Amino acid sequence: MPIYEFACRKCGQKFETFVLSFRDLKEVCCPHCGSEKVQKVMSAFSRCASSGLGGGCGGGSTSRFT
Repeated sequence: MPIYEFACRKCGQKFETFVLSFRDLKEVCCPHCGSEKVQKVMSAFSRCASSGLGGGCGGGSTSRFT
């Protein structure tokens, strides 16, 4: 399920929500003030790259072969 970030045009609050389909984007409303005047905003993303044995997210190596 993709998580989208929105900004409310009425109260200015930013929030995230799960959106199951493109059709559901039209039904998103602000959880703070209830306004339907929301705008999808670009949000940062993270990437997890595996680098061999024991690599992956978290920064530390978990390899038993050291």
